[in-house]
Amino acid sequence: MTNFTGQVAFISGAGSGIGRGMAEAFAAAGMKLVLGDVDTESVQQVASALSDQGSEAIAVDLDVADRNSWDAAAQRAVSHFGPIDILCNNAGVAGLTRAVEDIPIEEWRWMTDINLYGLVHGLQCVIPKLKAKGSGHIVNTSSIGGLVPLPNFSEYMAAKHAVIGLSGSVRRELEPFGIGVSVLCPGAVRTALGETTVRQRPKRAALAASRSDVVEDLPWRYIEPIDVGRLTLQGIADNQAFIFTHPENRAEVEEEYDAIRAAFDALPN
Repeated sequence: MTNFTGQVAFISGAGSGIGRGMAEAFAAAGMKLVLGDVDTESVQQVASALSDQGSEAIAVDLDVADRNSWDAAAQRAVSHFGPIDILCNNAGVAGLTRAVEDIPIEEWRWMTDINLYGLVHGLQCVIPKLKAKGSGHIVNTSSIGGLVPLPNFSEYMAAKHAVIGLSGSVRRELEPFGIGVSVLCPGAVRTALGETTVRQRPKRAALAASRSDVVEDLPWRYIEPIDVGRLTLQGIADNQAFIFTHPENRAEVEEEYDAIRAAFDALPN
C-alpha cells in the first residue's frame, strides 16, 4: 500500500497524543479520517482542526472496551466514507509505578480491558470488513516496553507484551487475505497519556505524581506525536511487521534476544 490518497483510516485514541499525530500525518497524505475516542470533546476538536485545513475527517464516540461502541463507530465510518482501508488500533492508557504485589486486581482488569481487549474488539469488528474487500492494513499500538519491560510497570508491560504476540499471530493469519498487520512499538513520545489516563480513572490521581517523577528521571529522548504518525505511515507503506521510533532502543531489544539465544545455547545437544 503506497498510494494513500482517498484511503479511509479509522484511528482509535485520536483525541490526543500518538493518535492525533497519526491523524495529522495521514491527513497530509490525503487520507479520509474516522477519529474515535472516549474523550468526545478532544476528538471533535482534532477532527474540526483537520477539516478546517481541508482534510476529510469525522469524529466518532468510541469506548474501545465496549464492543457495541466499536460496532456503532464502524457503522458510522462506513456510512460516511465507505469501506475502511486502514485500522489503527491505538487507544490506550498508561501504567503507574508500583510493585506488582501492590496493584489491585481490578486495576489489572481495567488496564487489560483497554490496552488488550480494546484492540481485540477493534480487530473482530473491522477484520470481516477488510476481508470482504480483499485488502487493507492494521496497526496495533504496543510499546517498546512490550519488548524491553521496565520494572514496576508490570500491568502496563504485560498488556503491551500481549499486543505484540497478538499482532504477530494476526499478521500471519491475515496475510493470505491481502491484509497487512504491523505492531507499533514507540519509545518516549511527548504526549499527555498520564493525564488522560487519570481523567478516565480518577482514583489514580494520587499516584500520578509518583509516576511523573520517575518518568522525568529516566534518560529518554522524547519525540513528537506527528513524527510517530509519519513513521507509522511509512511502516504501512512497507508492510513492516514492527514499527519502531527510536534507533537507540535497538541495543536494549538485542540484549533481550541475546538472553533468549543464550538460553538455547545452554541446552544440552
